[in-house]
Amino acid sequence: IPPPHPPSCLKRSKRAIAITFEMANLSSLLVLVAFSSLAQVTIAFSPVHPYTTTNNICLSRNNDTPLFRSKQTSLALSSTSAEPTTLGVTKGDTKGANLLLTDLYISTGGGDQILKSINFRVDPKERWGIVGPNGCGKSTLLGAITGSVNIDEGVALVASKVKVGYLKQTAVSGSTKTVREEAASEMEEINNARLRMDKLEEQIGGGDSSEKTLNDLAKSQDRFEDVGGWTQDQDVDQVLKGLGFQPFDSDRLCSDFSGGWQMRIALARLLLSQPDLLLLDEPSNHLDSSARDWLATYLSNYQGSILLVSHDVALLTKSVNSIAEVGGQSLTQYVSCNYDKYLTEKEFRAKSAIAEYERNMKEAERLQDFVDKWGASATKATAAQSRVKMIEKMRKEGKLDPPALALTQQRWKPSLVLPDPPKGIGEELLVLKGADVGWGDGGAPILEGIDLVVNRGMKLILRGPNGAGKSTLLAALRGKLPLLAGKRIENDVFRLGYFTQDLAQELDVSARAMDLVLEYAREGKNGDYSVSNQDARGVMGRLGLTDGKPLQKVGELSGGEKARVALSMFALKASNLLLLDEPSNHLDVECIEALGDSLSNWGGKDGSVVVVSHDRAFCESVGFTHVGTVADGGLVIEERGLEERDWARYDIASGTDSEGICGNVEELTAEEKAEQERKRKLAFNAPKRIQKIENMIEKAEKKINEYDEKMLEFGSDLEKLMDMTEKKTKEEESVVDLMEEWEMLEEVVAEFSDT
Repeated sequence: IPPPHPPSCLKRSKRAIAITFEMANLSSLLVLVAFSSLAQVTIAFSPVHPYTTTNNICLSRNNDTPLFRSKQTSLALSSTSAEPTTLGVTKGDTKGANLLLTDLYISTGGGDQILKSINFRVDPKERWGIVGPNGCGKSTLLGAITGSVNIDEGVALVASKVKVGYLKQTAVSGSTKTVREEAASEMEEINNARLRMDKLEEQIGGGDSSEKTLNDLAKSQDRFEDVGGWTQDQDVDQVLKGLGFQPFDSDRLCSDFSGGWQMRIALARLLLSQPDLLLLDEPSNHLDSSARDWLATYLSNYQGSILLVSHDVALLTKSVNSIAEVGGQSLTQYVSCNYDKYLTEKEFRAKSAIAEYERNMKEAERLQDFVDKWGASATKATAAQSRVKMIEKMRKEGKLDPPALALTQQRWKPSLVLPDPPKGIGEELLVLKGADVGWGDGGAPILEGIDLVVNRGMKLILRGPNGAGKSTLLAALRGKLPLLAGKRIENDVFRLGYFTQDLAQELDVSARAMDLVLEYAREGKNGDYSVSNQDARGVMGRLGLTDGKPLQKVGELSGGEKARVALSMFALKASNLLLLDEPSNHLDVECIEALGDSLSNWGGKDGSVVVVSHDRAFCESVGFTHVGTVADGGLVIEERGLEERDWARYDIASGTDSEGICGNVEELTAEEKAEQERKRKLAFNAPKRIQKIENMIEKAEKKINEYDEKMLEFGSDLEKLMDMTEKKTKEEESVVDLMEEWEMLEEVVAEFSDT
């Protein structure tokens, strides 16, 4: 087929050939039959985008089985029944779902298979949380849906009329518009209706007052009202406020904001576009707790479908109604389970699967013993043969296969060992005296007259409302931000270590992970040239970067794995003051726990820690000795640990302080008091009842095993089998009821554990 120009790319695979041609004009779809070696293969030329000249060649078997998804454009390739769209998603028949994944196989850039045989559907209004350890394939799965990741086999289809919105971990606005303009830029229905209305008003202003034009204007105004045009500004303001922007920020240029705040602008733009299928990859990484809480509430009321990849347990708990766990190359679904219920259900499924497997193996062993004993007996040969068939049937039905690794495998827990801190001279490690702190852009300082002494052994948490200057103060302590006034005084034996929320994103993507870790440990101020490759591998391995991960380029790692590389750098150089700015961002739950445990046991009387964080579980694990409140341009330090009022004041998106919250406490009604007392009594008696439930479950499971054995003995006696099946079903239902009661009692105990 002679194209107007030679091929710009030719790529061969085991199953297909994909070619991208540069065509001057190609408005229609050409369908041709390809090479005989690919037997019954269809080649389809289709324009990538109406405003570009690059065209796809889509190969598929005549039975619509897709063969190849090209890497040469941003769009997915699939069967001729599917229609590529500008985002890169592939649209087609999803059998009523918003999204349908069928027999999906995906490999990494190095050729290792990361996901296999994935079958998954997302129906309208379903909100799914995607969980799993760093590097398991969560972001890869979203990339496959959007077409940015190559699919080896299978297909990812979006329903034809479904609008898809996608926020990557690394997405930034990069816009030169104002914040308000950028946030509203993808509210397509409103913006199109406004353009139509403005055009007609301009037409009338130019002298066209015909009845048709006036009627068209009236219709366009009705349309503008129907799509929410008159409340657009309020909607934009509400979302921006929820994500932490101040009213005066709306008219500032996006380019004035840091990468983290540009992520918030991108998130606001996405939420306001109201897609039918919302794909979010770690959206809370750059949000403080107030914005996270607002986002969780917003998502919990979202009317479309959601796929949310997140390690933020609080966000998952509040915002999704089903969980899909990625791990062991597979995807396990927990339908109608919030995060807490998913953990319980996963444990229950694992125990049930293991118990079922052990029962089946025991039964197969019993049958095999009979065969071994009587197989050669002339009188019992028929019975022995019958048992051989029973064993074979169990094997064919998969009853002798061990439970799926993704279900039963305990998630590996990383560990972090920080070097002992060098002992400073005297008590004071770092001092700020009369410090004015700001970014020196000609405006007023963010913080003024700051007096802060960081003593040896001090563990300080900085709290405060969004935008108060916590991260700015940390930058001044680090020495990265010069003081506008005042002094910064270091101890003669001062060794600084820092870990920030953006550190992982600043790594050189072209460098090998281990090379970066070694370079940081050996070079620069206080570098240690004695740090060996083995030392680096040891630290990275304890954080889960094993096998070939340390030798991979940073750009080939997942977002969570990049964060572990940055954490490895942080852990290899001995420091006596550690500064951490939102350290839990980008880290999964296990790594956050490892970091918290390490900090709680580190330092003794010589090492100090200053932390900005909104992650409650992490903060409570560290064991802070001092609480600093950054607010109203100042800093107040208190020698105490964290208290509930600290979280009430700054962790809930109410916008009120602790006194305001306390002043709004409502008196319980008589019915509420009675219910509370009933639960309190349940909590008091729960331990004994739970012990009794455990015994009852154990007895019921023994009965179930006995019924299974009897059913095998009854053979083809239908009446006895039905009777035994009914008894077994009752026992199984009893076990389910007992498990639900157990779960309820544990929730009650947790509710009253602090009272």
